[in-house]
This record gives sequence, C-alpha cells and structure tokens, in this order.
Amino acid sequence: MNNTNLWRIACVWLLLTPSAYAYVDPGSGMLLWQGLVALIGAVLIFFRNPIQVIKSWIARIRGK
Repeated sequence: MNNTNLWRIACVWLLLTPSAYAYVDPGSGMLLWQGLVALIGAVLIFFRNPIQVIKSWIARIRGK
C-alpha cells in the first residue's frame, strides 16, 4: 500500500466518524467573536495609517 492510499484511507476514516462528542460553551463563541472584531479593527488601523502617510507624501510632492 503506497502513501497516497494511506492518506485517502485516513481522511475517509476521519470524515466518517459517527460522533465527535464535542462541546462548545458560550465563552468559546464569544472568544471567536472577539477575535474576529479585533482582526477587523487591526486591519482597518493598519491600512488606514499607511494610506494617510502616502497621501501626505503625495500632497507634499505636489506642493499643496
């Protein structure tokens, strides 16, 4: 049995498990929301500042 077939069997075995017996409490859900909001805020702050710097450089070059 080659390595590719072994990976295929492992994937099928993992996908066909009957139950996960997993529990996600409300704190975990809020942690995911908090992370999503923080990611969006960080992206906005990161991209807003460099864009303002580039605009100010262009304004200085044009002499405004």
